[in-house]
Order: sequence, then C-alpha cells, then structure tokens
Amino acid sequence: MSGIPGTDHGHLPFVLGIVGDSGSGKSTVAQGVASLIGADRVSTLELDDYHRHTRAERTELGVTALHPSVHNFPLMQEHLRLLGRGRPVRNRRYDHSDGTFGPIRTVDPNEVVLVRGLLGFPNDELRAAYDLAVFLQPEPELLFRWKLRRDVKTRGYKEADVLKHIARHLLDSKEYVLPQAERADLVVRYEIPEWDAPDSEVRATLTLRRNAAEAVRSNGIMHRFGGFVAFEEGDDSLTVRVDSGLPPEMVDGWAEERFADTYQPGALGHFMDDDGNDSRLVPLAFAQVLIADLTQKLRRTAGATHAAAAA
Repeated sequence: MSGIPGTDHGHLPFVLGIVGDSGSGKSTVAQGVASLIGADRVSTLELDDYHRHTRAERTELGVTALHPSVHNFPLMQEHLRLLGRGRPVRNRRYDHSDGTFGPIRTVDPNEVVLVRGLLGFPNDELRAAYDLAVFLQPEPELLFRWKLRRDVKTRGYKEADVLKHIARHLLDSKEYVLPQAERADLVVRYEIPEWDAPDSEVRATLTLRRNAAEAVRSNGIMHRFGGFVAFEEGDDSLTVRVDSGLPPEMVDGWAEERFADTYQPGALGHFMDDDGNDSRLVPLAFAQVLIADLTQKLRRTAGATHAAAAA
C-alpha cells in the first residue's frame, strides 16, 4: 500500500494503545512518548470521545465511566480499523471540564496513532486493532493518591466528591479495567515500598510479552543501567525492574541516543507532586523512553513486513 496521507514512505500507521484506570498516568506517559517520537508524526485518539452518555446522564443511569455499557465499542473498533489503514475518522469530543460533548472533529492518521483511554482492549477483537498495547497499573495506594491529586488540583473537584467517585469506581475497575492487563504487550506497574512512602520512592516493574519482549532483548539496553535496572527472563516474557534511585542522567543519555532529533533535556518524567508542583519521576521517564523506543523498533519491523507483502 502506498500514498497514505500523513505516513512515511507509504507505510501503514502504527497503532499504539496506552490504557489504564482513571488517574494511572495515561496522559503523562502519552505526552512523553509523543514528544520523543515527534509531535508532527503522532495523531492522538481519545477513547473518552466514545462515551455514549454525558456525565449527568451516567449519574442518572447509575453507571460509572468504567462500565462497558457506556462505551460505543462498535464505533471505536471501526475507527481503529480505519486509522490503521490510513483513513481519517470523525467523532464528537468529550469535554472533561463539564462532562458533555463538544463539536465533531477529524482525526487524521499519522505515522503513529496514539490511542489513550480507560477501555482500549476490553476484548480480543479490539485488542487486535493495536500494534503495541500498553497497560498502566499503579498499585492501589498510588492510584488513589494520583487520582485524588489530579482531580482536586487540575480538574477543580472537591476532595469529598472525588473520594465518593473513587469508591463507586472500585468494583467496575476490578471487573472491567484491570483484566486488560492480560491482553497487553507491556504492563507498567508503579510501586512504593510502604503505603505512606513519598513519590520519590516510586519504582517501576515493566512486564513485556511477545514481540515487545524480543524487541527489548535485542535493543542493547540490558547492560547499560548497572544495578539500577534488573532484567529477568520468564517463559514467554521479560520483566524489567527499575529502582527509584536510577540516576536521571542515565535515562537522559539513553533518550538522547535513541531520539537525537526530538529529545529535549529534562523534558521526561514530569508529574505533579503532592503540593501541585512540577516534579520529576525517573522510573516514569524510563517507561516513556522504553515505550517510544519499542514503538519505533516495532514500526520498522512492521514496515518491512508490509513492504515484503506488497513486493
């Protein structure tokens, strides 16, 4: 196939899914990945746009945003299929500020289509639409902490309302969101040694499967981080454990090496701390670089496969 608008050398767009519970860091991870790949090479699809109901309607119906019934999966699947073939799609936009829908907008596929949302691959049919599926899974205490912080400090919610919201979401999250981890190529789990440990002690465990695991095995990083990053082989997986003390210059050097044209010093790993200030979390930066690097490596593999098939 050739001549697809917005793609390089006629290759099909690469569909990257970043999925996780509310407050898991999807937007933060996605922004870092897009900045490394290059904003002009990435299109973003927000899965909240596929809600069937406004926030007020969901409240009236007594369902949460995590329940499958409030998502238009057939339309989502069709749009992912079209974007993967290099076709633009049109859909209304969900506005988080008031929980309503805005005007129709067009998403044009670029070299990478970055898909972000709560329920990106809830079944095998939707999972098949992604070239790389990433699931973010902070341990419960961190998820609670990050969601409360985000909703109060950036979305203007009252703390009491957020706490009620979290309580209503717990069962749906366990039943519908968390099982998606089993379908992911990469699961990023953030952990702390004790429930009251500060964010500075966050460490990450990344579990890679299938082609993603093989791509990391062959990308030359398994010996560059010393004792700060450990690699453990499984039967059909690779586990990467990132220590909270990983020096930021190690990750920065890796990012600059892999993305010399787009890397900006100190731009990765940023998150909002408990005081609402901008801080840096090195294991987060590591995850951003790894996902971007996997995307580029798997894109090249997919491009070669497409070219061979067309020959």
